[in-house]
Amino acid sequence: MSGVINSTPGDNTTFIMDTTTLMVTINTTEMSFLNTTQRPNDIPWLDKNTSSISAVLETVILCVMWVFTVIGNVLVCIVISRSRRLQSTTNYFVASLACGDLCLSVCCMPFILGRVISQAWIFGTAMCKLVRFFQYVIPGANMYVLVCICADRFYTIIYPLSFKVTRSRAKKMVFLSWSFGVLVSIPALYFFTTVTAGTTSHCSPYLTPKWDSIFYIVCVVLFHLITPSLALTIGYTRVFKHIWRAGVGGRTFQRTMNPVPRAKVKMVKMLLIVNVVNFFLISPYYFTQLWYPVAQVSSVPVSLYIATIWTLYSSAMSRPMIYMCYNSNFRRGCREVFCMSTMKCYRSNAYAITNVSQFGKKNHVGVVDIDNSFQRPCTPSKAFDRSAMIGRTQWPLSNSSMPSTYL
Repeated sequence: MSGVINSTPGDNTTFIMDTTTLMVTINTTEMSFLNTTQRPNDIPWLDKNTSSISAVLETVILCVMWVFTVIGNVLVCIVISRSRRLQSTTNYFVASLACGDLCLSVCCMPFILGRVISQAWIFGTAMCKLVRFFQYVIPGANMYVLVCICADRFYTIIYPLSFKVTRSRAKKMVFLSWSFGVLVSIPALYFFTTVTAGTTSHCSPYLTPKWDSIFYIVCVVLFHLITPSLALTIGYTRVFKHIWRAGVGGRTFQRTMNPVPRAKVKMVKMLLIVNVVNFFLISPYYFTQLWYPVAQVSSVPVSLYIATIWTLYSSAMSRPMIYMCYNSNFRRGCREVFCMSTMKCYRSNAYAITNVSQFGKKNHVGVVDIDNSFQRPCTPSKAFDRSAMIGRTQWPLSNSSMPSTYL
């Protein structure tokens, strides 16, 4: 049994009562449904015309970058771990940079490569969030570690007696660098997600153009790029001014008159190159991430994002190459790793990537294996025979009862 409860001529809503259910029918012209699936043309960053040639080119380049990144940073870790004694606390920071670059190559590159091959995101929403999170936290943490290296060199060269970065302090500084990087990057797990276009799913490479997303990416660029870069600029400027005033700035000087060792000057130059290269390789990625939500563009070429990703991953590949070009200890360590040398006792083989001395290269103290058949002589040699030396230095007085005297 059913009946009409209320109905008016100008009303578009009709209530129909049944014995078991109460149904509400609403005019379809006055209701809109939320649809999570978007059309491909509605997504500005989605590539609509992907050719097989570009996909193959991206795959080859990513594979080459992955191989060089993994091999180079593994070599850095092995060379430092084979050291008998860490001669510089800066090696802790260098090892942290290498571990961060390895994490970027393992946690991000394979999934980006899978996206290029399949032309879709097949790893789920959770992995999409994690990949974007790692792409934020690792470059940011590396910037903070580079600031720690700058502080270490600043006090070592300018104020060597007032403050010293010990090994325990270096470990704490590395921990704080990564902690702050994670703290700033955690909201990326909330803002990034997957987008369904037609029948395929895609991991969003940019933040949405909303006020909360814009505020977050501004904070990321400010804390991960701008502030550390300013600190590095100020620190290394003061260090080079001190070196210049000490007499190193391109002028001739005597080694004994130089208050700043030549090894430290070379190391600071290498670290400056590392910082400059790192800034120019990661800044396009951060500035593009900031530009997209702020500009609210209607169309973004996919090649722009691909180029920024390549430069971001190139920063992880570049550091071992810089060590190889500018540090002789790292080259020596790599040769012994490949040759599997057994000479581990000599101080010249105790690698310190950021500390090298010409005197230490030419004069080293080692341990020499002595054959068990070799026996210590019972009588001293002529050079250490005290009685013979005393006898030679006596001046005997003939025909006298006075004792002999010594010259």
